[in-house]
Amino acid sequence: MSFPKTGKFLQDGDEVSFAAMVSVVLRGTLGDRPASIKQVARWTGAGERTVKNWFSGTSAPRGHHFRGLVRNCPEMLDAFLTSIGRRDHLAFARVEEARERLRQALTVLDFDAPDENPRE
Repeated sequence: MSFPKTGKFLQDGDEVSFAAMVSVVLRGTLGDRPASIKQVARWTGAGERTVKNWFSGTSAPRGHHFRGLVRNCPEMLDAFLTSIGRRDHLAFARVEEARERLRQALTVLDFDAPDENPRE
């Protein structure tokens, strides 16, 4: 059984190319420098030539590479959720991110806090 070819578009009113969305977010967030391409390659494990194609919008990342992009570039998650009409999920993602940052801050504070009951 073969699956029908559905194209590379996400629907949200008008058609927006997934590859173009990735390209816009990458260039807007990181710029179009060789260092940016190398950084994204480290994030995703993809080759630099592949990442250059993402930056140019000629191809889009596959699932496991896209997951690496979202993990390291919050703007990518925002753009993706907006493109599929799920902006409501942005609030949940931001709350979870705030919780994680709060956990990290509390860990640092607990580690650096002086002993409240010093022994004499």
